[in-house]
Amino acid sequence: MKTFVLALALAAAACGGAQTSKPTAEPSAPPKAAAPLQIKLTTIYVDDQAKALAFYTDVVGFAKKDDVTNGGYRWLTVTAPGDADGGQLQLAANADPNGKAYQAALFAAHQPATMLFTDDCKREYERLKAKGAAFTMPPTDIGFAVIAQFDDTVGNLVQITQLH
Repeated sequence: MKTFVLALALAAAACGGAQTSKPTAEPSAPPKAAAPLQIKLTTIYVDDQAKALAFYTDVVGFAKKDDVTNGGYRWLTVTAPGDADGGQLQLAANADPNGKAYQAALFAAHQPATMLFTDDCKREYERLKAKGAAFTMPPTDIGFAVIAQFDDTVGNLVQITQLH
């Protein structure tokens, strides 16, 4: 009987039939790497959301992304044109005393509330100036970048930056 069982096992192994050892698990694909953190939204406080929307769309050239009102609250964002899934700039009402104080402190210290990047600071300076933007600093080479700053008319300084 032992010979018969051994012969049967050998025949099955030769034909690719029953296995005499435990099957090994299929190699699994490596786990997906987690997506890195991304900046999708940044907020600036504004004195007047309607005026801010007009400035950031008509002068700067951004596109309105979200505009949702709930009672007295308005969620308002803009984004670069043609980049609907890109980063958004929230134009938040400065009705909160802390937001208003933060906004005023940045402005008083001549610090930009946000920075916008470009490959040609002088070109953007000329374009925005022609559309009525009031610059507090013309394009200035600071060694590693060229920067300019303008007043967004709703309580903020905005910096345009061109890295070298």
